[in-house]
Amino acid sequence: MRISGYSDFNLRGIISKKNTKLAELLKNSNEITGKIIDVKSNAVKILLQNGREFLANSNIPLENLLGEEINFKILKGANGLVLQPKIEGTALEKELNLKINNLINELNIQNTEENKELIKEMIKQNIPVNNKNFKYLKENLASFRILSNLSEEEIQNLNKDITDIKNKEIREIVKNMYINKEGKNIKDILGDLKNIDLKEKNILFLFKNNFKLNTENMKILDSFLKGENIEDLLNKINSLLSKSEEIDNEIIKFDKLLIKYADINKESQSVDKKDIKQIIKNFIKNLEVDKEVNIEKIKKNLESLIKNLGLEKNIKLGELEGKELSEIGQKLEFLNNVSNEYMYFQVPFYYKEYKNLAEILLNDKNINKEKSGRSISIFISLNTHNLDRVDTMLNYYNEDLKILFGISNENILKLFKLNEKKLINALNKIGIKNVHINYKVKEESESILSNLEYINNKFSKFDIWV
Repeated sequence: MRISGYSDFNLRGIISKKNTKLAELLKNSNEITGKIIDVKSNAVKILLQNGREFLANSNIPLENLLGEEINFKILKGANGLVLQPKIEGTALEKELNLKINNLINELNIQNTEENKELIKEMIKQNIPVNNKNFKYLKENLASFRILSNLSEEEIQNLNKDITDIKNKEIREIVKNMYINKEGKNIKDILGDLKNIDLKEKNILFLFKNNFKLNTENMKILDSFLKGENIEDLLNKINSLLSKSEEIDNEIIKFDKLLIKYADINKESQSVDKKDIKQIIKNFIKNLEVDKEVNIEKIKKNLESLIKNLGLEKNIKLGELEGKELSEIGQKLEFLNNVSNEYMYFQVPFYYKEYKNLAEILLNDKNINKEKSGRSISIFISLNTHNLDRVDTMLNYYNEDLKILFGISNENILKLFKLNEKKLINALNKIGIKNVHINYKVKEESESILSNLEYINNKFSKFDIWV
């Protein structure tokens, strides 16, 4: 059961058939309530509470909502009014709630709102709902809350330190604290814990991607969700390397590192800061020169950089700088692990004096093995200077390109529509003839990294909701 996709569509092209009263009602209202009384392909007939009926065009099938009474938010679109449905309480939500109640009975756990919300989030992130996973997540979530609210006075009553506390699972720290009265060094991680603003879904994201639920991984994810990105890390590495006074004489050449890095013996190798800076330089794309973004090269660069930073003992730095470099290496490894699971990449680039960061998520799959059909979906998010954040989802299959732009407001949407023909003409010139473009106005603007599972789910729904 997946509910992703249904919160992301609008009903457009309202047909009032010269019914001026209906048009006036919709124009002067912020919300209306209506029952979906008929669905034929993309045409939807809606019955309002005042008895009036009208037709609207939907960009996804709505058979599952037939007979349901739904609240619609009325928005002003570039080509007229747009109705945005509020799905809560409808058939989909009822079906999900029924499934959650059945799972609670099967797991033999208490029917509480907290347990329901946890199971709901597990379903959304495609985490198998079983006793083992539920118990593990429940204990770690509860332990995270306990540690986050711990006071220094409570820590003073504890005895000896917990070994390797930063890498110890959260629930194990709490068990040691209550059972063995251990944890005097919790004070070393208390500041980090109180500054971490992770939501429940973020902690489930760590679990889904096989990250240990410890303070180190939580701290890393939290830093990325608060805006830190790979460009920041690359700048910090450059700054640290500039402070280093001595590097071993042996040099691992960059081209050799890319081709033969698998043969490197960590114990016998040294590293030249010039090689690391060359890798960093290759990371940042100059779009005046680089007309192509090669994901495989980006992936190799990331792995090579991690490999080099793994030789940090050979980079002569002070204790604090060495520690910072080690932490940067851990963050890069975190991004690399995420890219292994989701094909998610952060790509710094510049064009003339314009600098930015692109977040890219890929999904490449065979549709029909007999016909060797191939569908490629790409999600790109850009934090632009004057158009806010623009999210773009593209799907190319069977010589058709479908594009969905996620825009922050209607004014920017109008600007995109004015330039739509230019984009289509540019795509036609490179051989893409069948181009279909749609738009949606985003209500929220959350971090891409915290929503990778939801976006990945949408790839499978792409043909439905575009």
